[in-house]
Amino acid sequence: MSRQNRTSELKSRVLSAALNRFTETGIERTNVGDILEDADCSVGSLYHHFGNKEGIAEALFIQGSKQFNQNLLDALLRHNKAEPGVKAIVTWCCQWVTEQPKLAAYMLSREIKLSEQAKLEMRELDQSFREALIRWFAPRIESGELKNLHFNVYVPLISGPTLEYSRMWLTGRYTRSPDTIAKVMAEAAWQSVREV
Repeated sequence: MSRQNRTSELKSRVLSAALNRFTETGIERTNVGDILEDADCSVGSLYHHFGNKEGIAEALFIQGSKQFNQNLLDALLRHNKAEPGVKAIVTWCCQWVTEQPKLAAYMLSREIKLSEQAKLEMRELDQSFREALIRWFAPRIESGELKNLHFNVYVPLISGPTLEYSRMWLTGRYTRSPDTIAKVMAEAAWQSVREV
């Protein structure tokens, strides 16, 4: 195994171990020693690659954001028409939360505090994601398939109810997993943005 592959594998182990610990006990109460033990990682390696526990938390959040954005775009860009595209966003979000509840709970939590450097990286990620969404949405707005709204309104209308339902499910307040209500949520999202 090459050095690059070993480094990548080590980082993956640390992030996986951290995700388990963060979702079980929270970031603040997680002991770095537990992450080291779970990931079979030395103190020196952990601090070399992540800096500290907060660096691990940031890296996990940024990696999760990159994966989320890319996979959502992959689901969306398979569609040329507005209705299946909008519904694909919601359906994919419901499946993602159901299949990756720990990561979803972590990403949707409000416990993460980002450094200025991490905030900058997230702004760049968000900008790139927003531009990709605009490229897909703009022609469908111009063609009259979608309501002509300020762009910032589309994401809350389409994914807001799904993410709120997901938070309730992840905290145990709802028992039906998001994937079981994906069709209902997808239809509601479509009705909220379709031009009539």
